[in-house]
Amino acid sequence: MNILDYLDEDSVALNIRPKSKKTIISSVLDFLIEKNKIDKDDKKHVLKSIIQREDMGSTAIGGGVAFPHARLDSVKDVLICVAISPEGVDFDSLDQEPVFVIALLLSNQKEAGLHLKMLAFLARMLRDKYLLQKLKSAKSSQEVLTILKNQQQAIF
Repeated sequence: MNILDYLDEDSVALNIRPKSKKTIISSVLDFLIEKNKIDKDDKKHVLKSIIQREDMGSTAIGGGVAFPHARLDSVKDVLICVAISPEGVDFDSLDQEPVFVIALLLSNQKEAGLHLKMLAFLARMLRDKYLLQKLKSAKSSQEVLTILKNQQQAIF
């Protein structure tokens, strides 16, 4: 599995500033709409689905990382967006610490297996605290992609 098959410069959002879980997810979706990754008319439904999943239990696993996700019929292929919040956001994390890196995952309802594999892949890749520091200080989308590519090669 290659993370870069599902991630490009238009899927990396730097300097996301909102301070709550719902507003940061909404901001990431606005970013994806702006980049033509999702349709504007789908935002409300996508946001609702992600928030419903968050209500079951936070996808912030600790260590400054969260994996909000949803499977939806309106999503044709796997979509990953990596968003960086330099100040951090309260995401109801298991360790009660702020989240700095949000790896949002959307996939088609029929792709349960791939969806779970992608979540596991992202979690394994992003649990490195040194990687988190590099991502937080990245100055460009291309730098984020390079950091992730190097991390993927180092652990897989």
